[in-house]
This record gives sequence, structure tokens and C-alpha cells, in this order.
Amino acid sequence: MHPGRDTETKRDIAEKMKQHYVETFGVDDDAVSVSIVEIPADEFTETIQQRYRPEELYISSRAIH
Repeated sequence: MHPGRDTETKRDIAEKMKQHYVETFGVDDDAVSVSIVEIPADEFTETIQQRYRPEELYISSRAIH
């Protein structure tokens, strides 16, 4: 995620992702962790390409093609 969102917004995003996972897969909510990593826009493509293999990106941004 590009930097700039406040902690409350990031917590809200993480909570929604967690709830979706819990509801979709039927796991306990205390078994789910969500992290958000902020990457500056000018470093985004290079950073993602260094950290992840293409097969690990199930949904990639338009910058990663």
C-alpha cells in the first residue's frame, strides 16, 4: 500500500480483510493475522518484484506486469 493512510484506516482495512477470511473459510478470528506494508509509489514495482515471485501474486497491481 502506498503511504499516507492513518492508523485507523489501516486497522479498518485489516479488520475487513480478516472478517472476509473468517467468513469465507470458517476459521476462528484469532487464527488470522493481517499486515499492511507501506511502500512509496516510486519504489513499489521494484520492491514487489524483489519480495515476491510472480506465482505468489494472485492479484497484482497494474504496475506489476
